[in-house]
Amino acid sequence: MTAIAGTAFTAAQFNTYVRDNLNTTAAAVATSAGNLIVTTGLNSVTERVPSVALVATSQTSTSSSYGDLTTTGPSVTVTSGVKSLVIIGCAISNTTAGFGGRMAVDVSGAHTSAASDTNSFLAESGNISDTFQGTWMTVYNPITAGSSTWLAKYRAVGPGTASFSNRLIAIVPF
Repeated sequence: MTAIAGTAFTAAQFNTYVRDNLNTTAAAVATSAGNLIVTTGLNSVTERVPSVALVATSQTSTSSSYGDLTTTGPSVTVTSGVKSLVIIGCAISNTTAGFGGRMAVDVSGAHTSAASDTNSFLAESGNISDTFQGTWMTVYNPITAGSSTWLAKYRAVGPGTASFSNRLIAIVPF
């Protein structure tokens, strides 16, 4: 629409060309503090909700394959576009010196991806009494847009019993 001096600007024109455009700005799309506004295409934005979960319980595994601990998780469900920032971490130790454990994520829902060493957090100890605590992050890109559940899985590295505690997962969807 082109404004012309001396011409009336109707309510319908205002709603179409001013109000409706303002309703697509980041400030208008936001519904809660702490959420993110991301682009979903040309001239299009939406709100995304990051999610974090923690399981403090210390539990063990002797399996060399990824699986659940007695207390599963942590786990979060988020709605994302075609990529997500994934942050995982925990404290890991092993009863055999020089070995440790791995933590990875298994994704189900709109996007599916099995836990694997390719996308995992690895900690190995120099001594039996060593515990290593840290985090690992990556961007999963591309993924299938939609709602997906991200669940932490664990496995021992080498002989001995791997112990996992303060288990964290955080997903920042884009």
